[in-house]
Amino acid sequence: MANQGRNDAFGDEYWLDLWRFTIMRKSFWDSMTVAVITLALFLSFSPAGACTRIFWNSNGQTMLVARTMDLLQDDAPSFYLFPKGMSKDGGVANPAKWTSRYGSLVTAAFGLSTYCSEGINTQGLAYHYLYLAVTRYEDRDGRRPGVLEGRYGQYLLDNAATVSEALQLMYQSQLVPEAAAGFNWPLHLALEDAQGDSAVVEFVGGQMNVFHGKEFTVLSNDPTLDQQVQNLGRYQYFGGTLPLPGDVDSISRFVRAAAFRSTLDNPSLTRDPVSRLFSAIRPESKPFGAVMFSGGRSIPAPQTLWTSLFDLTHKAVYFTHSMTRNNFWIDMSKLNFSAGAPVLYLKADRPDLSGDVSGMFTPPPWKTDTTIFPLLWD
Repeated sequence: MANQGRNDAFGDEYWLDLWRFTIMRKSFWDSMTVAVITLALFLSFSPAGACTRIFWNSNGQTMLVARTMDLLQDDAPSFYLFPKGMSKDGGVANPAKWTSRYGSLVTAAFGLSTYCSEGINTQGLAYHYLYLAVTRYEDRDGRRPGVLEGRYGQYLLDNAATVSEALQLMYQSQLVPEAAAGFNWPLHLALEDAQGDSAVVEFVGGQMNVFHGKEFTVLSNDPTLDQQVQNLGRYQYFGGTLPLPGDVDSISRFVRAAAFRSTLDNPSLTRDPVSRLFSAIRPESKPFGAVMFSGGRSIPAPQTLWTSLFDLTHKAVYFTHSMTRNNFWIDMSKLNFSAGAPVLYLKADRPDLSGDVSGMFTPPPWKTDTTIFPLLWD
């Protein structure tokens, strides 16, 4: 199922038009029923992970995307620089096999170079995994080349320059779920490119659902994206009567992120768009020890471990880890992604990282990956 949205920015006019159309089609009580059902569905799952993503593709200067990483366990993030020209495979029976056309910088989780939560390539294509409890992946189709979940984003970055190209790869291949850190991760995938295009891909009921268009610039967790968008009409920023919610639940974070995304006006040449987007994503962070109270019960909230921001136009990554308190960035123009260049590594939670750390990459700790790296490349 493909959901093609309008090709305009995710701003006030888009949401006003969307909700005029929605209100004509659905009664107030229909909308309330959907909201109650989806909220109950969300609360029936354990919140092992929760994140928020905002894509700012309308500031007139640069394409920026920010996300929080919220987990109940430490994901031990590390950056890996992968040059182009590497031979890789999907790690499953009937795997996809490819030689990377583009270099990339990815954020690996749990000390596994092949399980990456997000990344950006040299063409300005980026992807982000976020938790979605209702996910049920497609049954394995042995006729389609498969790629394990943790390296699927790498597969897209290696072979695609745009969101449209990445989606074509997804239609031709198959994402295969896998366990990492002792847990199976139900995820949905956000894609962005340097031209401002965006897509969200979800797997529900064993089918791949694609939401493709420049307006899909906000994402959190459960319920599914279409239900999150439908719920927005209840709030003041989007034609409703309710004030912005202040709790840390996924539904509330989506509403706040959409509202603050809509307030990001075009900055002047003297005002920093990176700082502006950070100001919009920070209210979606969850402090250590926070709990969720929706549904009349208390659930530990996954805390925000780190926040990242990708500049897709200028090929830069900004990063802050909650436990080190330092802000640092990586300028991809200072790194070597050419064929034959070495794979490099940088542990993202080092307390000494501050400012420009582009020159601090080193060869990776091969001993921790000896059973994984041979599957990934020759």
